[in-house]
Amino acid sequence: MKNALLFFCLLFVLSCKIDSSKTQSNIDSVFVQNTNVVPSMIHLYGPNLPSEPYELKLDIQQLNNSIYDLEIQMLLYNNAYYASPNTKEDLKGKFTFFIENNNSFVLKNSLIKTPLSNKKHESSTNDNGLTNWVRVNTSYNQQLEITTKEDFEVRGYIQFTIEPRCTLEKIPVIIEHKKGKLKFEIDNC
Repeated sequence: MKNALLFFCLLFVLSCKIDSSKTQSNIDSVFVQNTNVVPSMIHLYGPNLPSEPYELKLDIQQLNNSIYDLEIQMLLYNNAYYASPNTKEDLKGKFTFFIENNNSFVLKNSLIKTPLSNKKHESSTNDNGLTNWVRVNTSYNQQLEITTKEDFEVRGYIQFTIEPRCTLEKIPVIIEHKKGKLKFEIDNC
């Protein structure tokens, strides 16, 4: 009787072990099938936030034979902001557009900003309300007049501190005139 009872217990334990392994393999196969579905659902329905706090786009429009309009677009993401070039306070990190001195063209007027920013006192900064913070997508326009018929290449940069990340960004740009075509682009060299 002891042997029969031991035999049935052993048979019961082995059968449970086989069934549990089948169940585990079924669970694994269902899990593998579902993991293939989940990423596409996240892609379709979840937020698609940019990893960078801003995007910079450059464009150029010809107004007449020798006058062009350079456009810099600052697109902001994830509550990013920066100091306006119109800020009265002397900040190293305010938005600046710099081009090397050259004899090929002259910059007309000053940088035109659209839309204008408002002065707003920030309790988190020590600016005593003197800084104009840019918190919306903004375009900057700068006119230039070409003074030569020769090909040229002039370098410069766009600089600003992006907040709240608090990093000084310095993006090299190039203005190039070749065979009658003017280009304004980010210098990737």
